[in-house]
Amino acid sequence: MLTYQSMSESQRKLHDFVKNASGWLWWDEKQIGNDGAQAVAEALKVNTTLTHLELRENQIGDVGARAIAETLKVNKTVMEVALSWNQISDAGARAIAETLKVNTNLRWLTLSSNQVGDAGARAIAETLKVNTTMKRLFLYHNQIGDAGAQAIAEALKVNTNLIWLHLKVNRIGDAGAQAIAAALKVNKTLTELTLENNCIGQVGIQALDEARKVNGILTKLDIQDQINPLAFSLLPRLATSEDWQRVFHLLTRRHELENQPALLPALPAEVAELVMHEAEYLQGVQHIHQARSSYNQIDFLKLTMPRSSNGNSIRVKAIQVLREQYEAKSDPFEQYEAKSDPFDLIVRDEHGAVRYKWVAEALVVDSNIQLVTISPTDHPVIRQLRAGWEVEVQLGQSFRFVRLASLSVGYIERQD
Repeated sequence: MLTYQSMSESQRKLHDFVKNASGWLWWDEKQIGNDGAQAVAEALKVNTTLTHLELRENQIGDVGARAIAETLKVNKTVMEVALSWNQISDAGARAIAETLKVNTNLRWLTLSSNQVGDAGARAIAETLKVNTTMKRLFLYHNQIGDAGAQAIAEALKVNTNLIWLHLKVNRIGDAGAQAIAAALKVNKTLTELTLENNCIGQVGIQALDEARKVNGILTKLDIQDQINPLAFSLLPRLATSEDWQRVFHLLTRRHELENQPALLPALPAEVAELVMHEAEYLQGVQHIHQARSSYNQIDFLKLTMPRSSNGNSIRVKAIQVLREQYEAKSDPFEQYEAKSDPFDLIVRDEHGAVRYKWVAEALVVDSNIQLVTISPTDHPVIRQLRAGWEVEVQLGQSFRFVRLASLSVGYIERQD
């Protein structure tokens, strides 16, 4: 259990700052991680004046999310929590969902741009059936599919307080869209729903349009710019702490874990290679354009290699880049040719110095989808990547017509 005495110096400074904060607190892009989130959580147990907490882009994972969730069970003043652009997965979402069953003051929750999938969405949906105070819920830019959307739809049939629900930039298809459409015919409180940049087909869009006409309350429904489902199927799945626990059980034949982080044992080289072959992509960034307007475009993606959870170095399996372009339009003012431009990749060390720069030709998977995967056998820099190094990919000259761009790095933890 974390106590003030056991905190590091940086944790104590953050704890003391949050403890005395009031009103709104923006603590974005500080890279505080799970340790910092735990310090914040401890401070919120005694703070009685803070109402809005924003911790965007801070490398907070499930451990930090659970700590904040536990604190919100007793904190009576915080009304808004924003945890977007972190690394919170289903486990963290479930912890927050449990908190919302007893918390009666939170009005606004943002878990956007994390790693929440169907399991996390189902947990939140169950909470929405009993929570009577949540007004605005932002779950966009996650990995929620039809199962999660269907669970949320069931919650919307009985929830009478949620007015904003943002589910854009997920992986919801026709089945999820039809379930939500059915819920909209019953729900009479939701006024704003965003579903753009999912993979909803014509059947789902038609169902939503019909539901909007019946609903009469919904003033905003965004369903434009749906993404080719094939592009989503090519994106690597982000592994969770539960995935690693299952691997640990298989390798050690253990069925129970002590109350401490589970680490993979040291493995023979040949076994490590097999695990490497099956390793999931544990870190990724992506950008999905909401419009063709120039102000909303981005021409590059980058990520910084993390240190492993046990403090050791990491071993990179591959770098994957995916890009989906808009399909050709008949409008003469929007005509363009979907090109398979190469990707420019740049690797910088922890000091910002460029170590490698090269052009990677993309594989055309579909008429408007390009993919490139770089493994250690393709380029020696893959084996040299370590914590603090930065990988950047530039999307090419036709970036203005890119609808989905994704950069992912797959790695496993070394057991040095």
